[in-house]
Formats: sequence, C-alpha cells, structure tokens
Amino acid sequence: MTQDLSLTAAACIIGDEILNGKTQDTNSHFLAQFLFKLGIELKRVEVVNDDMDIIANTIQRLSNEHDIVFTSGGIGITHDDISYAAIAKAYQLELKLDDDTYERVQAMLNKRKITQRKGYERLAMFPFPAELLRPQQSFLIPVVIVNQNIYILPGIPRLFQLLVESLESHLQQLCFKKLGKQIVGFSRTDIATQKSEGAIASILSTIQARNENLKIGSYPLMGNKEISVIVSVVGKNHDAVESVAQEIVKEINGWTLNENNNNNNNNNNKAHL
Repeated sequence: MTQDLSLTAAACIIGDEILNGKTQDTNSHFLAQFLFKLGIELKRVEVVNDDMDIIANTIQRLSNEHDIVFTSGGIGITHDDISYAAIAKAYQLELKLDDDTYERVQAMLNKRKITQRKGYERLAMFPFPAELLRPQQSFLIPVVIVNQNIYILPGIPRLFQLLVESLESHLQQLCFKKLGKQIVGFSRTDIATQKSEGAIASILSTIQARNENLKIGSYPLMGNKEISVIVSVVGKNHDAVESVAQEIVKEINGWTLNENNNNNNNNNNKAHL
C-alpha cells in the first residue's frame, strides 16, 4: 500500500506461558482486528519470554521501526511481572510509584476485603517519566506510554481488550497529528473459488501488479468441498477494493463472501503456504 498513508504498529506479547503452550494468545488477534478497522497497519507481532534484557531489546527495536508499539502482559504483582522494569531499563528510566494509581489499588483491595497485600504496589510502579492515560476515569490501571509510542497494556484478555478499545479516540487524534488528515479504516472483500491455487496464481499476480495500493492474498482451504481458495482484497479505498474484487470474481469464476460466511470459513482448517 505505497500511496495510502497509514501509521504502522507492532505488538510485543510478553510471557513464558504463551511460549510454553500454557496460555493461548488472543490479544494479538483482537489488536489486529481493532487496528484494521481503525486504519493503522499492524506490521509485526513478536512473542518474548519473561526475560528483562529480551523484553528491553525487543521493545526498543520495535519502537524504532514502527509508529506505535503495543505490549501485552507482565504487569501483575508477582516476581515474573517485569514489563514495566524492562521497558524502564530500555530507556534508562526509574520506576516510580504513582500515588493516584496506588490509592485506586488500595481502594480496590479494601472493597474486596483483601488483607494480604504484598506485591500490589507493583501495579502502580511505572517508568518515569511517562504519560499515564486513563480514557475512562473508572480504570484501575492506566495505559502507560513510554518514549511517546510504546503503549504498555495488561495481558488479561478482558482488560487488554477494554483498554485497547478505549484508545480509539486517542489513536485517531494521533493519526491526524502525524498524517495531517483523518485516518481511514481498511476495507476487505473476500472471494471464494473452486479453482486450485495453482490455477489462479498467475491471474492474481497480474492483477496485483496493476494495483500497488491494494493487497491481494490467496488462502487455500483444507477439507472444504465447496471452496478451494479464498482470495482477499484489502485497501483503504473502498471503491477500488470492490472494483478489483469484481474483476477477480470474473477471472477466477468465483463469488464474493458475506461477513457471516467468511467468519464460518475462517473456522475451517485454513493453510497459508
């Protein structure tokens, strides 16, 4: 998408539990869908273990290469929750107790009648200086923004999703500031065909070469008797996406899928070779 301006983003998913198979990462999938609708291009997702230096080095590199970086995980109360400390280390920042957040944590513990409070101060120990963003005042933990583009978020999916969704207006304003215009979300049209991927490969290559502002992807389905391949057309110009999609429909003897059909097909055994 060479001419349609867009900010780029990366995600760093932090936690041994992801890498050893104990927990399945759903946060990157949610983030990808959110950014797609918003119009920010997610370029990279990396998963790292609970290692201070690896987290610090990964975040620093992603921050240098992308407009926005989102982290997920490692901000709890136990010894292996080291995301704040690792990111502080990456930028030679100190960890400082935020009084407002600490008071909120204490109020939450009082409400829940929790008496064993060792470690809970870690929920309010943030890299300093940093921007603390609470899109909603009811949030216990703020989104901590370091180096102007690193958004530190919890790993618990419900909290991660809540905080990400609350950032929509903030990110729209950020895009306007950086691009000088209102951000436009991506559009996608999916086309199904019974032809094999080999039979349509050259056709798609030719159409892609004429449409540099669009991304055309080919995704074979396994075990589906009605559909062999789904072709996706993605771009920020909705009319261009639809026009190219209709051209592909004719060329590969296909048909467009509505959103419900597409969601069902996404649950099948799909292979992207």
